[in-house]
Amino acid sequence: MSDLQVIRSRENLHAKQLDTLLRQKKAREASGLFVLEGARLCLDALSAGLRPESVLLTASALRKNPGLAALTGQARQTIWLDETLAERLGDTKTPQGVFAVLKTPPPTTVKIHEQGRYLLLHQVRDPGNLGGTLRTAAALGASAAFLYECAEAYSPKVVRASMGGVLRIPVAVVDDMAQQIQILRQSSVKTYAAALRQGARLPGCLSGDGGKAILIGNEGAGLPDDLIAACTDCVTIPMKSGSESLNAAMAAGILLWEMLRG
Repeated sequence: MSDLQVIRSRENLHAKQLDTLLRQKKAREASGLFVLEGARLCLDALSAGLRPESVLLTASALRKNPGLAALTGQARQTIWLDETLAERLGDTKTPQGVFAVLKTPPPTTVKIHEQGRYLLLHQVRDPGNLGGTLRTAAALGASAAFLYECAEAYSPKVVRASMGGVLRIPVAVVDDMAQQIQILRQSSVKTYAAALRQGARLPGCLSGDGGKAILIGNEGAGLPDDLIAACTDCVTIPMKSGSESLNAAMAAGILLWEMLRG
C-alpha cells in the first residue's frame, strides 16, 4: 500500500461521486450508476455477471476478506480509501470499507413463458418491503418481477434489503400494470390479485402446474379495483379475527412460497 495513493478527503472527486450516488436518486438517474456497499453485495454482483466500473475500498477490508481481490481484478478502476473517510462515506450502521460502483442495468424486456412464475408489484414504495420481497422472489426462483410506481429498485436501501436479490432475477419497470396483466393472461399465465374479496381463494390455489403471477399492492392502499378485476382471480391469506393485514413483504413471502414450492 505504501506506493499507492490513498484518498483521505471527502472533497476528492471519487469520494464526492460515491457520496452523491449513495444519497441522491437524481445523481443515480443522471449518471446511470448505482452503488453496492459491503463485501457480500459486491461479490454477489460478480456472481451475477456484473463488472464494476470502480471499486473503492480500504486496505483493512482487503486484509479481512482476501476474496475481494477478485472484485478489484474485475473492476475497471480500483481506488483506495482512508479508513476514517470510508466510515464517513458509508451508508450502513457498520461500514465494511468496500464499495462498488456499477452501471444501472438497462430496462429489461422479459420474455413471458407459459410455465413461468411472476411477481407483480403495484406502488410498493417502502424500500424495506420492496427489497425484502425481491429477496424472497430471487431465493425461491421467481422468473421475473414487474414493478409499477415502486421504490427505486437500485437504491442502496432496496439493494441491501434484497440481499442482492435485485441482481439475481430480471426486474422490469412497467408503465401500465393493467397492460402487463393482459400480456401475461394472453400468454396463458393465470394472474392472482392479493386482495380481500368475497370468493377470494386460499393460497393453496397457487401451487400446481401452469404459469402463474401474483399481484401485490401498496402497503396502505392495497390494490385498485380495476387491477383486481383485470386478474384471473383473487387470493387472500386467512388470519385470525382482529388481526391487522400483513405488510407487503410478509404477504409476498407466503404467496411466493405457495407459488414456487413445486
